[in-house]
Amino acid sequence: MRISAWMIAAALLCPVLAVHAQDNSPYKVDFTIRDTGDAGGKTGRKYSLLVNHNQKTVFKVGNRVPVVSGGTGGVGGNAQFTYIDVGLNIDCVLAEAGSKFAMHADLDISTAVMPDKSPNAANAPTISQIKLSLDTTVAPGKPTVVASFDDPVTSRKFDVDVAITKM
Repeated sequence: MRISAWMIAAALLCPVLAVHAQDNSPYKVDFTIRDTGDAGGKTGRKYSLLVNHNQKTVFKVGNRVPVVSGGTGGVGGNAQFTYIDVGLNIDCVLAEAGSKFAMHADLDISTAVMPDKSPNAANAPTISQIKLSLDTTVAPGKPTVVASFDDPVTSRKFDVDVAITKM
């Protein structure tokens, strides 16, 4: 059997060609958060991210709330502040798992409730927070409920759907 130089080159380049042939298209990941106790909760709030295979994508929407963390306040004071992110934060990583997607997502949903203006009230806001850390498998193109929970503070119930679409 005679092996030529081009056969050796083809054998050596084959793994490299397979890597380049892999589709690196991003995926659109839609998170829909529904307050099922709300009359308008049927549609929910939708947040969309473009996620590359095996790369972390971070999505943040909301406000930064200042909280006094040191010093003294008042006129001419030297108060020091720490800023707290409130709103919705999503960290998401996708990996193909056969015909489905393995997904890791961290969701942080928070709000700041400012204190009442009475003289004896504390100055710092109260932070209401829900944190989810999800490791799940999702079929593409089909919205899937990945979390459902009751808010421990109110009587509201929430559902989190995820839909993944190849771009």
